[in-house]
Amino acid sequence: MITGASGAVGTACAQVLLDQGARVALTDRVAPPPHLLAHPDVDFQAADVTDRASVDVAFEAALRRFGRIDAAVLAAGVEGPVALVEEISEADIDRVLAVNVKGCLFSMQACLRDMKPRGAGSIVALSSISGVVGSATLGAYTLSKHAVVGLVRSAALEAGRHGVRVNALCPGPIDSDMMRRLDKALSDRDPQRAQGQADAAKALPLQRYVTALEVARMAAFLCSDDSGSCHGGTYMVDGGFTAR
Repeated sequence: MITGASGAVGTACAQVLLDQGARVALTDRVAPPPHLLAHPDVDFQAADVTDRASVDVAFEAALRRFGRIDAAVLAAGVEGPVALVEEISEADIDRVLAVNVKGCLFSMQACLRDMKPRGAGSIVALSSISGVVGSATLGAYTLSKHAVVGLVRSAALEAGRHGVRVNALCPGPIDSDMMRRLDKALSDRDPQRAQGQADAAKALPLQRYVTALEVARMAAFLCSDDSGSCHGGTYMVDGGFTAR
């Protein structure tokens, strides 16, 4: 199961998992790319992760099609405003928390209802480097991604005895439309900031942004039996950003 399946990471996760032989249930507010929809092992159900009933309908559709959910990548997310902490509006924080935190919680709950009685499963929740370090002028996003890490750790303590693994995946800046929007917003706010991805990427030890495919490969590993003892962790795919 993949939420946020139409985004860069969700789409890449779908392709990697299909290539590895998985059958994949996708959900998002908008449809994923046509080549995924045309695949015989793909099921798509439109859903809004901020609406618990909508999430439940999507997961129930996946269970009807495939019988069980072995693994889930919870990738739905929004970046939120570029603003100082004192500038964040109530509407902005409500929107970010609704998608990034409540959406993750509702999806995780749906997974656990299927996985715990069967005694098996793996849940990978997308956090961010902003889930483990601060990010100036990205307070709403940072707050939400720290919350995802806390939720993962709590769920891991509860679910492990039932054979269900729960982990957080924390990418660095990803070469994606979301990051391009953030680059522009951050540069517009701070004229001294280097313009564009090529310059901003120099802040990373690898001197480039992470790719969605690299994130997807880590997600696939955490979904697989190869990561059988990985539980309650925060796994970085960040080009060395958090090595400082």
